[in-house]
Amino acid sequence: MTGFGRGRARAEGFLVQADLRTVNHRFLEVRVRGLSELPGLVHRCEERLREAFTRGALELAVRWELCGEVRPRQLNLEAARRLMADLSRLRKELAIEEDPGLSHLISLGAFQEILPEEEVLWPALSEALDQAIAGVMAAREAEGERLAQVLAREAGILEELLDQARREAEASLEKAAARLRARLEGLDIEVDPGRLEQELVLWAERADVTEELDRLWSHVKRLRQLLREQEPVGRELEFLAQEMGREAGTLSAKARSAPLGQTALAIRLAAERVREQARNVE
Repeated sequence: MTGFGRGRARAEGFLVQADLRTVNHRFLEVRVRGLSELPGLVHRCEERLREAFTRGALELAVRWELCGEVRPRQLNLEAARRLMADLSRLRKELAIEEDPGLSHLISLGAFQEILPEEEVLWPALSEALDQAIAGVMAAREAEGERLAQVLAREAGILEELLDQARREAEASLEKAAARLRARLEGLDIEVDPGRLEQELVLWAERADVTEELDRLWSHVKRLRQLLREQEPVGRELEFLAQEMGREAGTLSAKARSAPLGQTALAIRLAAERVREQARNVE
């Protein structure tokens, strides 16, 4: 599922903003930006996100700043010496009149930012992250309700198609028997009634789709049950849709009439629609 959440919090003189974006993904992927120099906080954020979500590609962007102050910096003396030496050498090589000075050292980064202690920044970050997760959860819940309605509609379509397929399978056998008898009568051939019934039984066994229809009914029933679950069901829904598509393919291969074949195709298409939607479910 897709979603966006933003959180902001203050603590220990720091203001932290956390922006969390999620998009559909078969598995769980977590990416944290803005904390590359604070690896301990990256790890904590990843753990919090993995506890909250089971599927999706998650991207967390973190920004932090001192409340009303400029971020503190300190002079890197060794770096400043190397920069000054390089600037002096460059001045001689290129015959530059201007002497290197403090402004050049500042612009080249001789004064490096002092990072806060991770334990000092974490309370504000933790609060902002929780707010962002709550925002994503709310967006996903709303999307989940819409998806449940779509999947419930597909379950209803599948139930109607399965009723239709059962009727067509029964009619198919009767029509086949009638066609075979009419053909034999047209050929004016005397046929042993017992042998004819035996052939019809063998044909019926090869064309029997009862098992496929029973399994499809079972899958649709499970689909209805999953739509009432509160736990993550996305992976099982996807697997269930895959199994329905496989059973529909077998039903199509065994169909001995055009109407049953068309219904089998419609069942397969409905199962594929369920599978596409299942990829969006947690």
